[in-house]
Amino acid sequence: MNALEVGPIRTNERVSADMYRLVAELPRLAQTTRPGQFLHVRTARGWDPLLRRPFSPSRVDRENGLVEMVYRVVGRGTELMTHMRAGDEIDVLGPRGTTFTLDGKMLMVGGGVGIAPILFAAQQAAAETATVIIGGRSREELFWQDYFPDTIHDLLLTTDDGSVGHHGYAVDLVPALLASGEFDRVLCCGPTILMSKVAAAAYAAGVPCEVSFERRMGCGTGGCYACVCDRKDGTHAKVCQEGPVFDTIPVGVIVEASLGPDSAQ
Repeated sequence: MNALEVGPIRTNERVSADMYRLVAELPRLAQTTRPGQFLHVRTARGWDPLLRRPFSPSRVDRENGLVEMVYRVVGRGTELMTHMRAGDEIDVLGPRGTTFTLDGKMLMVGGGVGIAPILFAAQQAAAETATVIIGGRSREELFWQDYFPDTIHDLLLTTDDGSVGHHGYAVDLVPALLASGEFDRVLCCGPTILMSKVAAAAYAAGVPCEVSFERRMGCGTGGCYACVCDRKDGTHAKVCQEGPVFDTIPVGVIVEASLGPDSAQ
């Protein structure tokens, strides 16, 4: 689906040094968007910048018609978004793309802004089916922990500097957890190197794994080829059409770690 919806912003607040949380009234998108999909957002009132930006919803409130997006300020488009205020209208196309599979006992792994679709998946998963690992550079980057629902089984934290949780990376915890034999599926989103290593660990353990890519996009509909990525088996995929969620098991680690930009935001 690629329908347009325009709705008022409820809040657009800073949650860390370079991260913002935007909540908007988008009743149709709140009903139709599923974990793993992305929304294509116009980041300015006019036509400059011309191209939309893709964002992964972090949560939805279907009852009240609200959609939440947590974004990092990394360029002109996202910087312009920080100036949007409550009451301003936001222009969104979507939802677009493939979805996570939410069944069985799941190990969910997220890093950086890639925690957003993991949070959404955890929100929508059945109670006690999701164990979540989230990683960041420091305690400040793990503001996300306050957003996860009480219905998940466990939330594990990792930081590069050791300021909270495990001193190291999110992937460090994955092999031992998978060795327990308790998990039916792995879901992951974050920097490409994280997804590559998590997919490799899942492949070694024989556990199905899905990864969600956040790539730079032009049209978001498959026409411009800006978001094409390479599979390990030599084939290619348009992230906006065939993704952003990919099943990694059929080809082992689906994408090499050297593909370039990790985030469209």
